[in-house]
Amino acid sequence: MNISWRLGWPGWRFAARLGLPIRIKIDVCHDREADVYFAVSPAIGLAVEAQSLDTLMKEIETAVPELITLEHASIAHPRTDIRFHDDFVTA
Repeated sequence: MNISWRLGWPGWRFAARLGLPIRIKIDVCHDREADVYFAVSPAIGLAVEAQSLDTLMKEIETAVPELITLEHASIAHPRTDIRFHDDFVTA
C-alpha cells in the first residue's frame, strides 16, 4: 500500500515531517495556437513551458524540488500528481 498526503490537506506539514510522501497537483496543458506545452501548480508557484512534453517533464522535474525547498522546506519526499488537459488554449 502506498500512502501519501496531498499538499494543502489538513495536517500535510505534520505528515511531511513524519516522512510521508506529499503529492502536488500539477496541471499540464497544450496551447495549440502557440504550439507549446505548459505546466502550472499554484500550490508551489510552478509555471513552466516547453515545445515538447519530454522537455516539459524535465523542466518540471528540475523546478519542483527547487520550489519545494523555497516554499515548503518541511516536505521530505515530494511526489507530483500530473493532470493532462487536452485542447486547453490560453487567451
